[in-house]
Amino acid sequence: MNTPTAYHQLGQFVVSFQQLEESVNNLLELLSNADSEVVRILVNELEYSKRLKTADVLFARFVDLRTNTEPSSKAEFHELIIELEKLGERRNELVHSRYYRWITVHGCEGLLRTNSKLRGKKGEREETEEELQPEAFNADLSRLNVAANNLEAFRLKVIDWLYPL
Repeated sequence: MNTPTAYHQLGQFVVSFQQLEESVNNLLELLSNADSEVVRILVNELEYSKRLKTADVLFARFVDLRTNTEPSSKAEFHELIIELEKLGERRNELVHSRYYRWITVHGCEGLLRTNSKLRGKKGEREETEEELQPEAFNADLSRLNVAANNLEAFRLKVIDWLYPL
């Protein structure tokens, strides 16, 4: 198998993030315990950060309304929501940047990511730059994987609570 390039890793991050977003949507549908199409229609109108806040509140309410749940799971779920928010911020950084082909002095090909933000209060434009070799994405991809696994664990927990044996 070929070693992944920075282009490949960037694409892997974007696709993995989309799958994570879909997992959040699935959990919202499960927690609402309502007509799935109605939930999808409503969720479709929410930006990612609003979906996370909604999931956080729905999960806490779900736990509070049932007697077979673990109240401590609310805090654990909230911590996951914070991590999902951070991953969303990283996704926005990566997606809303400009990229240039970049080759190190050692001949390794990567990407040079640039992004600019307007700082109205300071009256200036702030330019950031990040050098991305393929391995630079490993930590982001690992965080996405851990978050996706944790989200799946909560989904399975909700199913267990909804349909106890």
